[in-house]
Amino acid sequence: MNIDGKKALVTGASSGIGKSVALFLASKGIHVALVGRDEARLNETADQTAAISDVKTFCCIADLSVEDDARKAVNQAAIALGGLDYLMNCAGVSQRATYKIDEIESAEFHRIMRTNVDSMLYCSGEAMKYLKESTAAYIINILSTAAFSTGAGGGMYSASKYAARALHESMVLGCKGSNIRVSAISPGPVHTDIWSHKIKTVAASKKEKMLQPDNIAEIVWFLLNLDPNVHIDNMKVEPWFYVK
Repeated sequence: MNIDGKKALVTGASSGIGKSVALFLASKGIHVALVGRDEARLNETADQTAAISDVKTFCCIADLSVEDDARKAVNQAAIALGGLDYLMNCAGVSQRATYKIDEIESAEFHRIMRTNVDSMLYCSGEAMKYLKESTAAYIINILSTAAFSTGAGGGMYSASKYAARALHESMVLGCKGSNIRVSAISPGPVHTDIWSHKIKTVAASKKEKMLQPDNIAEIVWFLLNLDPNVHIDNMKVEPWFYVK
């Protein structure tokens, strides 16, 4: 399938999975709109994109957990690129530590839910009017293995990913048979900056055995290149050598 020249909006593009996906798509000739909260790091992604490809790149600084910001970012991206073919919902945050149910603070719970669930809802909803105009559109939602199981201290993060999974499954059913395919990727531990925010330091030896952001970008590329009649609902991906 020839997807050179397609237009993609990538959320969470300032670091981690979002950044790797944006750079990978740009290297394949896809125009990219980069959305994130960190202006300096987002500009860094844009500079790296320019260094590897001459595709059109648009940066939009936005807090996607705020509805007006999220919807405005999608519209600005579509206008800048001249439409949208792909939406990559990569933005996400994790817990800073494990918390039993009686230790959870509402502010921390809502921070996680707003970023991991609300942003996906706002961006997907606003992007639909543009994706419907594409001949072959695709939404890829980055979930987590935590969307399928949880532990005693991981309830907040899993709650957000279970909710995001419900939104994903609803989108799949709503788009079935149309020009918009919807797939999810649910990775286990990925070596990104998300671990630097943990209260308890994660050993470098464990990080080395995690998945790499580029591994997820490669799976995104695999999905985009499938025959239009082929649909994969969700791909659960675990690091083989990583043991909790």
